[in-house]
Amino acid sequence: MKRFFTLAAMGALTAASLTASAQFTLDGQATTAEIGTGAGKYQLAASYTGNHLDTDRGLKALYVGYTATTLNILVAGSAEAATSGNYRALMVYINTPNRSGAPAGVQLGGADNQSPLKHRPTLDMQTDYGFRVSVGPGATDVYFSNVSYVTGTGAPTAGTDTYVGSGNKNGTAVTSTATVLPGTRFAYLNTANLSANTGNAGLEIEIPLSAIGGTLLTAGSNLDLFAAYTDGDGGFFTDVIPQIANRTTTLGIDPNFTTIAGNQYLTFVLGSGTLATRSAVAKGLDFQVYPNPATATSTVVYTVPAGRQPVSLAVYNALGQRVRSLAGAEQSGPQQFALGSLPAGAYLVKLQVGEQLTSQKVVVQ
Repeated sequence: MKRFFTLAAMGALTAASLTASAQFTLDGQATTAEIGTGAGKYQLAASYTGNHLDTDRGLKALYVGYTATTLNILVAGSAEAATSGNYRALMVYINTPNRSGAPAGVQLGGADNQSPLKHRPTLDMQTDYGFRVSVGPGATDVYFSNVSYVTGTGAPTAGTDTYVGSGNKNGTAVTSTATVLPGTRFAYLNTANLSANTGNAGLEIEIPLSAIGGTLLTAGSNLDLFAAYTDGDGGFFTDVIPQIANRTTTLGIDPNFTTIAGNQYLTFVLGSGTLATRSAVAKGLDFQVYPNPATATSTVVYTVPAGRQPVSLAVYNALGQRVRSLAGAEQSGPQQFALGSLPAGAYLVKLQVGEQLTSQKVVVQ
């Protein structure tokens, strides 16, 4: 027993040592050597395979990694516009554990300047931070910025956005000295288009864990993410992660993602990968709304598994406003509710059972 304990302790110390020394090279790309599992390695969170309305430009993939001291995110894509002289941006919003940020379903604050606040989407996840690179036609037309929506002791004023500084297109790292997430490093590696982006080049961000609560984010923590490719005026193309199936038109200025069926963010478990999709959650809960489209009313059915659990069931209109609350208490087993008479239009029925959340779009004719 003593020998076993000694060997186990030595193994733990070795693992801790490797975790502490693991690190990424911040150069605007995820090399083959940097992709894998565990600390110091990027894991693929999602790929974008949809339409590119800006020809052969936009998103490619989203990677997440961590070390003992940093959170690392790579938004792979080609941001230089197809039309010369135009500006484009790669950006990512994140929600970290145990922080108070902008609530889900509330439009993010905005301002007309070169910062994430130029964008005013309504997301269906809590949003703590946003990061952005704006890319123009010149070799040094690369501008990094970030925003904090976190409130609480020691946090900057919620909605504080910071222009971090300019960079270049060759992946040179820029370190932020601002009060919003100080010490965060940015790098952007340009490719002429997605066809030329045969690696994983794009916007790379390294955030010190000390700037986002230290031990609040560790291996096994859940991280919510949403990424996008936008124009210089804050307009969203089709390119978003998670991608929207069969989307062929722009999402436009200030899109409201709560009106889109399903969940418009992904949850990534550090060290494990992306959690199951909303469709998988819906299947596991036997969640259905029928008939759909509805001419009068529809019926919502689902099953609460594994004993009694807290349940929330609500209906939202196209503006993201809650128009009906159908359930808000502990339940168990099969459940059925009448949706009730609603004016003609599109609605989103959101169901949360314990920690599981899913939704379905319903059209009332």
